[in-house]
Amino acid sequence: MALPADRWGEISALFAELIDLPAAERATRLAALAHDAPLHAEISSLLASADDVGERFEQAASMPLTDARDTVPTMGRRVGQYELLREIGQGGMGTVYEAHRADDQYRKRVAIKMVSLLGDRTQALARFQRERQLLARLEHRNIAALLDGGVTAEGEPYFIMEYVEGQPIDQWCTARHLGLRDRLALFRQVCAAVQYAHEHLVIHRDLKPGNILVAEDGTVKLLDFGIAKLADPTQLGGDDLTHTGVTPMTVAYASPEQLLGGEVTTASDIYSLGVVLYELVTGVRPFAPTARGALVERGVPTAPSRAVTAESAVSEQDTAARLRRSLAGDVDSIVLMALRPEAERRYRTAQQLGDDLQRYLGGLPVLAQPDTIGYRLGKFARRNRMAVAAAALAVVALIGGTVVSLRQAQVARAERDRAVFEQQRTAQVTQFFRDVLSAAKPQESGKGTTVVEAIDLVIPRIDSSFRSAPDLRAAIKNTLASTLIDMGLYERARPLMLDAVRLQDSLGERVSLRERADGLYNLAGLETEVGSPERAESLYRRSLVMYGKVPGIDSIEIYRGMNNLANSISEQGRVAEAAEVYAKVADRIAALRPDVGSAVALTNYATALATLGRYVEAEPRLREAAAIFTRTRGPGDVRVGNALQPLAGALLFQGKYAEADSVVQRAIAIYTATLGADNPGTLAAVRMRINILADAGRCAEAIAPAEGIVALRGKGLSERDASLNTALLFLGWCQAELGDPARGTRTAREGLRLRRAAFPPTHWAIAQGESMVGDILARRGPAFHAEAERLLRSGYEGMARELDSTHVRVKQAKERWERVRGTR
Repeated sequence: MALPADRWGEISALFAELIDLPAAERATRLAALAHDAPLHAEISSLLASADDVGERFEQAASMPLTDARDTVPTMGRRVGQYELLREIGQGGMGTVYEAHRADDQYRKRVAIKMVSLLGDRTQALARFQRERQLLARLEHRNIAALLDGGVTAEGEPYFIMEYVEGQPIDQWCTARHLGLRDRLALFRQVCAAVQYAHEHLVIHRDLKPGNILVAEDGTVKLLDFGIAKLADPTQLGGDDLTHTGVTPMTVAYASPEQLLGGEVTTASDIYSLGVVLYELVTGVRPFAPTARGALVERGVPTAPSRAVTAESAVSEQDTAARLRRSLAGDVDSIVLMALRPEAERRYRTAQQLGDDLQRYLGGLPVLAQPDTIGYRLGKFARRNRMAVAAAALAVVALIGGTVVSLRQAQVARAERDRAVFEQQRTAQVTQFFRDVLSAAKPQESGKGTTVVEAIDLVIPRIDSSFRSAPDLRAAIKNTLASTLIDMGLYERARPLMLDAVRLQDSLGERVSLRERADGLYNLAGLETEVGSPERAESLYRRSLVMYGKVPGIDSIEIYRGMNNLANSISEQGRVAEAAEVYAKVADRIAALRPDVGSAVALTNYATALATLGRYVEAEPRLREAAAIFTRTRGPGDVRVGNALQPLAGALLFQGKYAEADSVVQRAIAIYTATLGADNPGTLAAVRMRINILADAGRCAEAIAPAEGIVALRGKGLSERDASLNTALLFLGWCQAELGDPARGTRTAREGLRLRRAAFPPTHWAIAQGESMVGDILARRGPAFHAEAERLLRSGYEGMARELDSTHVRVKQAKERWERVRGTR
């Protein structure tokens, strides 16, 4: 049964998505289409034809696709004056090879793309020749140059392009730990390249990180204009050069009009730039790669600031909470403007997008932000701030357009009234800070006033100066708290943010549910930072109740909140309860977004299962998470390490020591390459290896890595860091195991002391430390047996209370206690 014409956009998108997948994954995706028999049959037919050398495509979108050739040359083959050396890339539109000039004139390295012809062969070759002429005109420092092209004696068309040695832009940024501002500055090079192409009448149509490489020196190179479209085909004569029936694209980065088979314009590239930028600043994509319908129908995705999680945060130098605050406002607005579903409402040009990023970086108003008086005033103040008293004015004026201005009214008169009201309130806030700063008279003191000192001047006068405007009081306190958090002053920020939340609660319906929920959620994040998981849990629960009542709330936001709730529960040692929440999150995120988000949820859930002793259940989930991360982010991505590390633990507790050691060493290598040897994430993997070596009876090998962690104490490693107390405990245990129990006692006692200071009193980790110290004391003879028995009993009972009775550590603690009891 033939499919109706209005489904060819869907077929086109599916074909482009599936053609590049490995055979097993392609089969899985095809099986999921079985409920739609006509669609399944059509896609299967197209894919089979594409895989069959020399056979014709049947029933393609708008014309028959004939003579789709297998372009897989033998290495060493000559193409023009070049010799093929190795394959470096493959896709639905062709295969790319590294080659070098082979006519002895000079040894220039190039990339050669052998193009797969789709459609009528004569027309396709004519189209190829005309497009080559235009693409050859693209000479820009950020575009890999098209050097030449032609058709082989066998009739295979090819492009000869500049060879680029570099990494995809997302991987390049991750490997160098780039922060938000550096990523935005780098992305401006991408915008410049796309703008140049558009000015020369070329639309790329397949912008994605894999086609945006960054060289070692930080120069961006845009690749693969071989499937580009002419913005004006008449420039070279003939018909529409891109009318091939099956439109080349990468679904995850394609615009709604591409997915629907509509008109592709420069606005389509703007949308793809928005997707790449979203992923670059959040670490996740705005939509799942398979959610074509959702991409078209859901409209604007979740704001980047709301999409960031602890696992997806793009830079390890900042916490997720700090990154969310940096993205909120201007960056959110810029990214979401590029991603507007309506092409005419996006940035008009790539240059306009790049210019808006530059405005943000320079502290200027951005086009994507509502142009209110308060907003412009805030930007002016921020741009001219100094590290003296004026800094405080900038801190608060930054919120001019978001907390001082009110929502647009529904009618013109209300808008005019609102503008006057906004102006008056902006003036009120500005005058307030001027009065405070003037009273400080920093010039007369002969020294500048720091930002913190300026904030201290402001805080006591907020309530009295804005007694009749509690919404302004809340907004100002929230902003000052965020500034203190950015400076790492969490304890000083807490009372300000707590007061802001109370004010918002007291205002009731005068503050939207979303704003109140956000306030609670942000305060929960702050409580997490100051080590108060109990308070964080309560706040996360309250925020989730409110989010559930917000009309149109994205379900994924609620599930991320549930994930953070589970984290706070787990940090209190209630692992079984946390596992129940993680299970709900993992299932639901996997159903909504089977990509990085689901892998993170699987990792959290499986880690909790492993902690509970349910290693057999945890192992396959962790392997699946590692596979998803590897497929979606690359084998060297830090998230792969995040799955491998708990996988090593699950293997350890099943007695699979050799495999556990191999897996954890892979994690350590990934962390070291991406985060650095002394990063807390790397040290966490090292402490896992110490566990493995000690349990495997290889204490002599465990000593060096344990001492390495201890040596970092006081050199950036926090006293509350789990890696430090774990290293001390296992170092002491191994010292005793190797014949020095007296020294081992001193070392392990210090580890237990630090662990008690870092965890709630009932946490199972404290009980584990007590069991380890008790075991060391038991080796020292009868004089130590009383203390040893007390610690061993407390350790066993504490672990049995929080962990499953089948957990290896629980069994181990029980055996130690019973052994000492039996000797009395």
